[in-house]
Amino acid sequence: MHCYLIIGKERALVFDIGYGYEDIRPLIRELTDKPLQLVVSHGDPDHSLGASWYDEVGIHPLDFGKMHANDADDLKKRAVSYRIGKRPDLTDEIDLAAFLNRHLNHVVPKFLRHGDRIELGGTDLEVVHVPGHSYGHIMLLDAARRRLFSGDAVTEHNVWYFLPADEQAPFSLAVSALRNLLKRAPEIREIYPAHDVFPLGVEAIAEQIECLEEDLPKTYQDDVPFHSFMGDGYQHRYKSVELIYSDERLAEWLGHDIDRSADLKT
Repeated sequence: MHCYLIIGKERALVFDIGYGYEDIRPLIRELTDKPLQLVVSHGDPDHSLGASWYDEVGIHPLDFGKMHANDADDLKKRAVSYRIGKRPDLTDEIDLAAFLNRHLNHVVPKFLRHGDRIELGGTDLEVVHVPGHSYGHIMLLDAARRRLFSGDAVTEHNVWYFLPADEQAPFSLAVSALRNLLKRAPEIREIYPAHDVFPLGVEAIAEQIECLEEDLPKTYQDDVPFHSFMGDGYQHRYKSVELIYSDERLAEWLGHDIDRSADLKT
C-alpha cells in the first residue's frame, strides 16, 4: 500500500493512508512541517481506515458510507489475519486491540467531487472521479507536472471487481470513466498507483480498457479462482492488467449468464 506525500510551498497532502495500524504522522513530520490534509482515493479499508488518526478526510461522497462500513471489528480482524498470513514477521508489530478500539466517528468529511481543485501553493491538484472499483473512487491529477495519482483504478496490482453491485460499479461505468481519462493522456506522463510498481506509463489506462472490452469476453473461461479475506472471484491477466471479478459482474457486462462448464472450451 503506497501512501503519497505531496508537498507544496504552503501546504502538504497525504493521498491514501493505509489501514492505520500505527500513526505515521511523526514520519511525515520528518519530511515537512507544513499544514497537512488527508485525501483518500476511496473507502476500502487499506486506503481509508488510517484516517482514524486524523480530524478530517477528503473523500468522494459516494464512498463515505463505504469507509464507515469497513470500520467494523469483524472486517478489521480478518484484515489483520490476512496481513499476518502474508507477513508473519508483523505478528508482534500490530496491536490488534488498539486497532479495534480506534474508529472514524470523530473524523469530519470534506467531500470532493470531479473537477474540484486542491491548491498546495505552486502545486495544483485536480480531483478526477473514476467510478468502477468503487462508486466514489477518485484520482488526483497534477497536470503541470503530468503526474496522476491513480489509487486502485489504474495499477499493475490486482483490481477487485467481485464485491456486490452496491459497492462496486459495473464494468460499463468503469470503461466510460477510463475512456474519459484516456482523453487526457497528453496531461499524463507518470501514473502513481496505490499498490505495486510505480510509476506507470499512460498506456496502462488503455490496456485496462482493452482488457475489459476485448480480451476478457473472449478468454474468461481460462481464468482461475481467486480467494481473499474480502471474498472470492476469478483472476484474469492481460498485459499490465490483473483483474479480479465475479461471474455476476461478468454476466452484467456480457449480457448473458456465465457457464464455465468444460464443454464450452472445446
